[in-house]
Amino acid sequence: MQTISINDFLDKPEIKSKSSLGNFTIERITEKDPCALQPIPYNRRSFYKINLLRGSYTIHFAEETYKVRKNAIFFANPLSPYNWIPNDGEHSGVYCIFNTDFFHNFGSLDAYSVFQQDGLKVFELEEEQFFRLDGIFNEMEDTCDSNDEHKYDLIRSKIYELLHFASKLSSQKTNVDRHNKTSTRIVKSFLDLLEQQFNTTINSRGRVLNRASDFAEALSVHPNYLNRILKGNMGSSTKQLIQERFLQEARLLLKHSDLDISEISHLLGFRELTHFSGFFKKHEGMSPSMYRKV
Repeated sequence: MQTISINDFLDKPEIKSKSSLGNFTIERITEKDPCALQPIPYNRRSFYKINLLRGSYTIHFAEETYKVRKNAIFFANPLSPYNWIPNDGEHSGVYCIFNTDFFHNFGSLDAYSVFQQDGLKVFELEEEQFFRLDGIFNEMEDTCDSNDEHKYDLIRSKIYELLHFASKLSSQKTNVDRHNKTSTRIVKSFLDLLEQQFNTTINSRGRVLNRASDFAEALSVHPNYLNRILKGNMGSSTKQLIQERFLQEARLLLKHSDLDISEISHLLGFRELTHFSGFFKKHEGMSPSMYRKV
């Protein structure tokens, strides 16, 4: 199972980006769009997505399946593979995609249950609710097309408006089939533990968990079992998920902090600066110092 990046997504011939900023875009779904006519591949994406759908769909995540009868909004995060399949009838809608850089220093997306591993991700909507949310997407679309120098701040606020709306709907019933709760619990525990590695400062830094065996030991499971669970639910091995998250944090610290590279190396648990530099260059194709300059 491959991971689709936001750039890969925008490079697809059927997608025409309306955004001048590489980490946000918004698109309309019409009857002739591929996503309205055929199943979307079951993959992980390296971006967040909020999709407002009109029509009947079946939406599959690793741990649950949602049956949408008429109208719905659904939320996808970069760590969970999913796909959605149009059922009989007419289909339309709108979606926006963005990555963590778009929200740097603008709150925490992962604090919202819709972007958490065990959170409810799909909400069926009444007609009035659908048109209300469609209006929010219209505002984002108009704002994105404008020349307002602060337009992305307004777009961020509109995304949070969608998140708050979903939070109010979270207590309502939905047609969801859940399975493999033990697997879901282990995946959630792993992801929570992975995020905890980045919630402390250098001065309060204890031992950093950055190996698959570290996480297996902390979760009291065999490394092979943890790897099988993660591979089956997320499409990537324990090692790959750890490396991807540490690389994401390294990129953010190099671009958006005043820490020198040796401090970043220490913060991420590397014993030697040369180890961090080698790790970063292997995956990014350039040294940390070069990445910071580009």
